[in-house]
Amino acid sequence: MKNLYKFLLFFILGIVISNKAISQPPPPNCPPAFSAGFDIIGDSVSYCLDGVNLQLLPVSTLYATDSYSVDPIPYNPYPWVGANSIIVGTDDFWSGVVPLPFPFCFFGQKYNAVVIGPNGQVGFDISQATLYNNWASAGWVAPNNVPEMNNCIMAPYHDIDPSVFYAGAKITWDIYGTAPCRYMVISWDSVPMFSCNNLLASQQVVLFESTYLIDINIKNKPLCAGWNSGTAHQGIQNANGTVAFMVPGRNGTQFTAVNDSYRFTPVGVQNLNYSVNWVDAVTGLSLGAGNTLTYFPPGPTKITADMQVITDCDTLIALMKDTIDILVTGSVTADFDMDIHLGCDDDTVFFTNLSIVAPGANPVYQWFFGDANGSNFTNPMHIYLTQDTFTVMLIANDNNCIDTITKFIDLRHPIKAVYGLNPGDSLCITQSISAISNSDPVGNVFHNWNYGDGVTINTGLNPLLPPPHYYPTAGTYKFTLVVTDTLGCQDSLSDIIYVDAPTYVDFTASDSNICVGTPIFFHDTINPANAKFTWYFGDGQILKNVHNPSHSWDQAGTYIVKLETDKIICPEAKKELTVVVNAYPQLSLGKDTAICPGLTGAILLADLNNPTAIYQWSTGETSNSIVVTQPGHYWVKASNGECSTTDSIWIQRDCYINIPNSFSPNGDGLNDYFLPRELLSSGVSSFKMEIYNRWGENIFTASSVDGRGWDGKYNGVAQPFGVYVYIIDVEFVNQVKKNFKGNVTLMR
Repeated sequence: MKNLYKFLLFFILGIVISNKAISQPPPPNCPPAFSAGFDIIGDSVSYCLDGVNLQLLPVSTLYATDSYSVDPIPYNPYPWVGANSIIVGTDDFWSGVVPLPFPFCFFGQKYNAVVIGPNGQVGFDISQATLYNNWASAGWVAPNNVPEMNNCIMAPYHDIDPSVFYAGAKITWDIYGTAPCRYMVISWDSVPMFSCNNLLASQQVVLFESTYLIDINIKNKPLCAGWNSGTAHQGIQNANGTVAFMVPGRNGTQFTAVNDSYRFTPVGVQNLNYSVNWVDAVTGLSLGAGNTLTYFPPGPTKITADMQVITDCDTLIALMKDTIDILVTGSVTADFDMDIHLGCDDDTVFFTNLSIVAPGANPVYQWFFGDANGSNFTNPMHIYLTQDTFTVMLIANDNNCIDTITKFIDLRHPIKAVYGLNPGDSLCITQSISAISNSDPVGNVFHNWNYGDGVTINTGLNPLLPPPHYYPTAGTYKFTLVVTDTLGCQDSLSDIIYVDAPTYVDFTASDSNICVGTPIFFHDTINPANAKFTWYFGDGQILKNVHNPSHSWDQAGTYIVKLETDKIICPEAKKELTVVVNAYPQLSLGKDTAICPGLTGAILLADLNNPTAIYQWSTGETSNSIVVTQPGHYWVKASNGECSTTDSIWIQRDCYINIPNSFSPNGDGLNDYFLPRELLSSGVSSFKMEIYNRWGENIFTASSVDGRGWDGKYNGVAQPFGVYVYIIDVEFVNQVKKNFKGNVTLMR
């Protein structure tokens, strides 16, 4: 941190300072879009302990991320292969969640993770993780409220196919640089274009820490004009599809790019939002927050100001600090102590001057005793002729630096009997009673105690009444203290003591572990002398003076049932019971659905709402979930103790076409051609099938719905035994389109 210190010293009544703290220049590879700093002005000298007053004036060039500029920059990409692989061998599905190495602000929101699209996107909506990523973007223009564009970077977004093998093709990420200017690089390197596998796309997204800049580097963006209309999108879009910033000419258009780079720079409203903390650099004492400081230092010190800059969605630790030297001069602090000697008719007070002045000072003192008398001695003595309260003032003057202190003195001391009872004037017969005297004058009176039951004790000057005393029977007693001072004067104080007797209570319950709504029946045993008692059922319900009640609970949980008697003094007799109320599991397998075995994925039937439940499925399984691959009726029973709930679901069969996994073109009239069966009965209106060998070569294409299919030959030559790849696109009469990819084995 480089700091520029500028001091202007004016020795009039203080020092006016103006210091500036400047943010650290960005390190290499950190775009210079971050800048912040501050000036400090004010008075840094405490003259006569008048304190110092400082003010921080912040400056910043940070901008909000609700708007961006789009600008071409020189092509200078980062390494194309990072240490972390993202998508391997799959197409048209978002990646799993990728944690960000640093927080990143995008359209005013702070994110800590992203998902990577197989078609060239970086998405901040991690709920899309592992979900389908639509490749068909023809006709789309951003902004467009679709999952493939919402809350994401399109770098560009076009139909590439990571599932097609190509040596060197990788989708990876890595982190470079040092905080607070690190950058995360996400690269799609040499990924084949879909339907044009000989064309390879290489593109890169760079996310910069602190500045929130976004770079898109394109090494090669080829054009596959015959697929998806050659459509591609390059830019960024907000979360709800209402705002987008796109590279000119690259929004749902056909384009190519080689060695091409664009930068997206935040240019929103500049909000100078910051926080400031002040610290005494010598003692480490925190002096407060805010851009102004008033401080009364006890001596010369140093004060450090620390400012943090806050963006529209995060706090940047800018490490902007500055330290100011603080001077203290001409100080005087008035203080004194008092030693009181009481008398019968008058009281004598000795005053000790504790004032603090600078070394070599020649202070002057003025005393005011509060009874119209005073003194200019350093350590005076004064006799008060009346018992009253007085305010004593001391004025200390050191070279016109003046400090004043006042203290209160109470000289009222008539003889008075005062005591405190433990536990008080009412107690249970099982409790002892003790007392301590607070009589005036403290420590100078003799004590005589009378319990009222024939027992008396004299403790002399000791204010404590030992030992603890127990009353023999319940009833009322008069307790008295008589105090006598050294002159023979007396005072007394009495209390009527009430001594109570204890009671008992008990109950039994029909059960203590039940389901919601099930009643429990209670039977109580209570001393007949206790006509008042209360039931507490733990759910807010209270029942008074009712024997042998029943109660049910409408919410699951653990409840404490208590029965307590009402008693004046002795501890309430009580009985407690813990009742466990179990909830009926809230079970739902969802709506009935459909599956096509071997074509569509398996269906997960699960209950996540009852983690402690015991399960029984119609399949015999006992976990909280099962995987279903066949149509049928399924049910599950979830049990929470004796409380159980059952739900069922019907999974119907839903298959449009039936694709075989092998065929044998040997002329025997059986399986001589490979073609999905039941096409006409499935309502297929259009059809296209392509066959590829292991080298990715297209060796057969058919588009006739009623054709014979592939006979296992290429250019009239029988192909060898092995596995071949098929890609089938169909459209049904209900305008539903489906794409099927898989393997078929040619048998010989």
